[in-house]
This record gives sequence, C-alpha cells and structure tokens, in this order.
Amino acid sequence: MELPTKKREAKAVNPNTLLIYAPPKVGKTTIAAQLENSLILELERNGADFVSGCILDIEKPSEFEKALEEIEKAGKPYDYLIIDTLTKLDEWSEIMGTYNYMNKSQGKKFNRDEKGQVIYHTDSRFESVHELGNGAGYQHSRNQMMEWYDKIVPLAKHVIFIAHIKDKFVESKTGDTVEASEINLTGKVKSIITSRVDAVGYLRRKGKQAFLSFDNEYKTISGGRCKHLQGEILISEKLEDGTIKTYWENIYIK
Repeated sequence: MELPTKKREAKAVNPNTLLIYAPPKVGKTTIAAQLENSLILELERNGADFVSGCILDIEKPSEFEKALEEIEKAGKPYDYLIIDTLTKLDEWSEIMGTYNYMNKSQGKKFNRDEKGQVIYHTDSRFESVHELGNGAGYQHSRNQMMEWYDKIVPLAKHVIFIAHIKDKFVESKTGDTVEASEINLTGKVKSIITSRVDAVGYLRRKGKQAFLSFDNEYKTISGGRCKHLQGEILISEKLEDGTIKTYWENIYIK
C-alpha cells in the first residue's frame, strides 16, 4: 500500500443512493417511473397500478429476495433501481426478523404452541420479536433490514428508496410548535439508513409543480453529500395536456 501525498478530485457528483419521502398520493412513484432504464420494485399492494413504467409487483419478502437474485443474474441491467417503498420493506423486516429470532437457540420456544409447532405470522397468535423486553427484539428486524440494504445497493448505478412519512411536532426557530414530517421507519433503522444514503429529499407539491427539498427545516432529516443538491429543486410539473414532465437532470447532472 502506498500512502497518498497529493489531493485527488472527487470521484462522484451524483447520488448513488437517494431516499425520497413524502405523503401518499403526491406522485413519488409516477415521477420515479419516468427515469430511463429503470426498474421499480413495487412492494405496496396496487401501489403502481395507475403508473406506466418498468415495474415488478412484489407481494411478499420471498419474492423480493428472488427479484434481487434475478437482477444479479441478469448482470445488473438497470441504471436506476427504485424500491417502493422502504416503509413496506421495514414492515417486512419485522416479520422476517421474528423468524430469524425463532431460528436461534434463544428463540426456539418463541411462537410455538404447546406441542412445539410453529405459529406463523398469518396466525392471530403470532407475536412480533419487537415484543421482547427492553427493546431487545428490534436488533433482529434491524439486522434483516440492513442485510437487504447491502444486497440492494450494488445492483444498479443509482438506487432510489421511496418512503412514507409520519408527522411529529417540533419547535421552530421562532419558538412556536409546528407540525413537521419525518421518515416512517422503525427506531434506529431511520438513522442508520439516512446516514448511509448519499442524499435525502422531501417531495412536496406547489400547485402544478413538485420539488425535492434538501433543506433541514424544522430539524427533519434531509440533505446529503452532493454539492448541487441544496435547497428546493424542481423535479416535475403537470403540463396543460395533463402529462407529467420530470426534471431528473436537476438531480443527476452531467
């Protein structure tokens, strides 16, 4: 190994990983679907039924795992891979994390009936690993979530994670209590993923236009490593004929 003695130029300009979060029905999926040579892995039931694009509907975790394998086998053919939504994947990680715990020695009695038979997640008696005392079970869903993340990221030049929001009340700069939005993810998963991705943007509409905001207003999570992703950036607008024009060139610059 030879230690560097001179500064080098930056290796990247555009985000390899981008997280977009917004309320439902704002147009996240519609906008993402217009990216050329992109694939949307649609995890929300009927979430992309009214969207035209290259879309693969995924109904359960095993199908998601299979889709990742097939993308790898195909030689990673997509420039953009869109996960819609990260929030649904987070929900699935709770189920899979529970099964992972059940397969460990300390969880051999968890979700078993009096005869030792497995109680599956479709059974009303099924208990989440999150029910373990002192929050000890969250590590199992978190580990599953990060295992998926590590599999997803190498599969395309650019990966976009779409997430829902949840509202919270925070104190503004003037001391007033205001309603803000944050990413709807479980516990530490939110902080881990937002620290790993290159940029986090909040999608908001203003009339017929939509903007990705990379500001950190009201202490919500936004921002990133890319110098050109600052403030509010126009991402789409609705034209007179009703079609949606996107401006992804403002995000992925040449």
